[in-house]
Amino acid sequence: MVTTRHSERHGALGFVVSVGWGRPEVLRDLKAAKPSCAVSTMGGTRRVSLRCGKFSTLRCSAAVSDGMAESSAREARLPWDESIAGKEHKLLFMPFIVHQNDRMRSEFEVTDLPFAKELSFQSSERKAARIESWCYRTPEFRKIRSTYIDAGIAAQVWNSVWYPDPAYDLPLLGIDFLSFGKKKVLCILDFQPMSQDAQYLAKYIDPLASIKSKYPGLAGQMSARFYDENQFFSKQLAFGRFENADPVMAELYPAFKEYLEAYIAAIKRATPSTDPEVIAYNLQRQKDYDQYSAERDPAVGLFSTYFGSEWAERFTHDFLFEHSVPVPKTSAPGERAVAPGANSSD
Repeated sequence: MVTTRHSERHGALGFVVSVGWGRPEVLRDLKAAKPSCAVSTMGGTRRVSLRCGKFSTLRCSAAVSDGMAESSAREARLPWDESIAGKEHKLLFMPFIVHQNDRMRSEFEVTDLPFAKELSFQSSERKAARIESWCYRTPEFRKIRSTYIDAGIAAQVWNSVWYPDPAYDLPLLGIDFLSFGKKKVLCILDFQPMSQDAQYLAKYIDPLASIKSKYPGLAGQMSARFYDENQFFSKQLAFGRFENADPVMAELYPAFKEYLEAYIAAIKRATPSTDPEVIAYNLQRQKDYDQYSAERDPAVGLFSTYFGSEWAERFTHDFLFEHSVPVPKTSAPGERAVAPGANSSD
C-alpha cells in the first residue's frame, strides 16, 4: 500500500495538521477540496477537524505541541521492573503488552498518536496504584491504544483495542485482562464485529473457531450484566475466569498470540475501500462501539476508585472511547443514551 500525506498549516494557531491515507486518489481529492481547519477543545485537549468537501464526515485528531504525550519513549521503558506495591507482586500481564508492541512494530509502520499528558499516566494518592497508557497509529489502523493498571495484588489490568482505518470493515481487536486479589482472574479476547451479518461473520469470525477450540479454559460465557453479547461481541470470543494466575501464561498467553497473529493476517489480506459512503459507515460503527462501551465498561468504576471520578470521566471519554459522550444524568438506570448523530441500531 502506498502511503501519502498532506499537511495543512493553520495560520491562526501556527501548527501543522498532518493527515495520512493509504489511498492516493483520496489525497488528490482532498487537496482539490482546499481543506479548512476547525479547532475544538475537549477535556483540555485541542482537537483539529479537517473539513474537505465530500470528505466532511472524516475527521482527524492533530497533535498540538503543548500538553500532549507521545508513547514511543515511554514504551522503551517496558517491561516495568517491579510493581508499585512492591517487588513481591507480579506484573501479571506485562509479557502480553511487550509481545503486542513487538509484533505491532515488526508488522506495521507505527507512529505515535499524541494525547493529553495528564491522561497518559496517573498514580493514586489513596492506594499504591498507577495507570499508564500508550497510543499509536499506522496506515492500516487509525488508533491502537493500550492501558496497564498496576495496584499490586489488588489489581493487575491490561486493556487494548485496535481500531482499523475506516477504509477497512474489519472487526476491532479487543483485549481485556484483569486480576483482582489471588483468586479472581478474568480474561476477554475477541474480534469485535462491526456487523452481525452472516457473510461478515463467516469472513472474519468463523476462522477463529479452530484457535478457540484449542483452549477449553477460554470457552466460558460472558455475563450479560454489563454487555449484550449480540452487540460488538462474537461467538468466538475467548472468555476465561480463573481462580488463580496459573492459566495466564499456560493457556491465555498462547491463545492471545494466536488471536493476534490471525488479526494481523486479516488486515494484511484486506483491501481498503475508496467509497466515501463505505468509509463513513465504518467510522460510524466504530463511533457506535465507543458510545456503547463507554456506557457499559465496568472498569470506569475501577478508575474512579483509584484515581478519582473527575479524572476517570475524562479518561473514559477523551482517551478510551473518544467518540463517546457522557450519559446524561437524567437517564434512567440502564437506559442507553445515544450520541448525537449516532446510529443506535446494530
